[in-house]
Amino acid sequence: MKIARLFWALVLLGVSVGCDDSEELAAKAKAEAASKAAAAERAADDAKAEAARQLRIADAKAAPARAEARTTLQKNLSAADRTAMDLKERLAKMKGKAKTHAEAASAEYDKQRTAAERDLEALNQASGATWDTLKAQADKDVDALKAALDAFTKAVGH
Repeated sequence: MKIARLFWALVLLGVSVGCDDSEELAAKAKAEAASKAAAAERAADDAKAEAARQLRIADAKAAPARAEARTTLQKNLSAADRTAMDLKERLAKMKGKAKTHAEAASAEYDKQRTAAERDLEALNQASGATWDTLKAQADKDVDALKAALDAFTKAVGH
């Protein structure tokens, strides 16, 4: 009987020691996983910060060219407006079918002018890749504005 008690005592002692080791190993593994997760999160945050810094640098380098492009666009719109004002004064003196045709051309010009103005306002607020996309759209709208102004000029007979 003493041997049986001794045997069970050793078994229980071994189980409790084994449990302590497995709990300790589990705690170490959990701590190591948490440490790795924190390190990965720090690395991701560092990468995001670096990307944001690079974007700021690129925007700063592009700022002068973008300002010049906005200025050129504004000058083109102002020149077109001056021409359109002259054409609208002539339109007021026209009669008949020619006037109707010229009024339609004037309305198309006004529509294209509104789109170009909207693009200019968007460019004033944009940066990064958004600016490039908006600039491409603004160029298309300015081309359409020029075409509308040419059609208006022909309709008035300038």
